[in-house]
Amino acid sequence: MKCRNCGGEVGLEERFCPYCGTPNEQAIRHFQNMADYQERYAATEANVVGAAKRYAQIIPRVVAALVLLIAAVAMAVVAEKAYAFPEQMRRRAAEKDPEGTIAVMEGYLAQGDYLAFASYADFNDIRSYNSPFEAYYGVRWVAQYYKDVVLRMERLYLHQDREQWAARRAPDDIQALCRSLEDFFDTLERGTRDMASDAHRAYIEDMRGNVMEMLQVYLGLEGEEAERFLTLSTNRKAALLEEVLLDA
Repeated sequence: MKCRNCGGEVGLEERFCPYCGTPNEQAIRHFQNMADYQERYAATEANVVGAAKRYAQIIPRVVAALVLLIAAVAMAVVAEKAYAFPEQMRRRAAEKDPEGTIAVMEGYLAQGDYLAFASYADFNDIRSYNSPFEAYYGVRWVAQYYKDVVLRMERLYLHQDREQWAARRAPDDIQALCRSLEDFFDTLERGTRDMASDAHRAYIEDMRGNVMEMLQVYLGLEGEEAERFLTLSTNRKAALLEEVLLDA
């Protein structure tokens, strides 16, 4: 999701924006909800345990354990539904005002802010099938994978302790980037082929150009060399990236 103050990427578990320190209202509500669910679960557990003690002579202990298990599962289901409820409300609000929602999405696309477009569509759970937003099917999912590529690429280059990263997380992060690149280009081909809007095709091609530019800037791959890199298997891509990144 986007920080309402600076526009930076903020995770649901982050109480404050890591870039400007603005409180993340979604995270605060999330933690408050989880605390409420834990309190309710603790009360349920206490009641069940008390009942089990009162009837210990006639009810096997296994029954108490079973009741606790059922209570835990029930609370988990309630918590999951409560967590999904705000997302459903945002989706319904977007669908009730399709013109306004489309205006926001088109604004992000026109500015070339594909990360904001993907975050907005994800945050509002924009369904691009059987909805007013079907025309955004291709560009929506290309932008989602584009966002994954950009964030994973940045992850590789923003580690302050490069030695610790290289020793612990480098192989996993590099493999993840390779898979994101493959997902992006696979989705791009399908999205471009299935799109009817020339404007959306232009946005998709712009995202492709940005990714190719990142391959050039970060990995030193240009032109045909970058195209050949994309045809390699995941393991071959990862091996090449390790040479470039870990020897840098």
